[in-house]
Amino acid sequence: MPDIAATGAAGPVRQVAGGLPNIDDLSFLTPFSDVVFAAQNGSSSNNGPDRVVVIYPNGTIKPVLTGADGLASPSATAVRGDRLYITDGGVPDPHDPKLQTARINFPALLAGAAH
Repeated sequence: MPDIAATGAAGPVRQVAGGLPNIDDLSFLTPFSDVVFAAQNGSSSNNGPDRVVVIYPNGTIKPVLTGADGLASPSATAVRGDRLYITDGGVPDPHDPKLQTARINFPALLAGAAH
């Protein structure tokens, strides 16, 4: 049965990935992609990492940015062309909220990913 029937009726919901605490926001790699960037904001609750992960449709999760890259309570992601933008709440000291950006390496990101 399809996820959404031709009539528009809802089919069964399928979990893609789990065990990811504090996801604040997500964005798709492209408007037609099934690959997702998700921001995990662990600083505000002290429950989990501060990181951005890529979630592939088969459920594989790949961290791509972490606190070592300067993230401090990432709260949203957006993709524009080959750039990923991340809003950072800056919850832990020194309370430095900011907008950060990183270049998306499409071949590396999609290499070996099962879709």
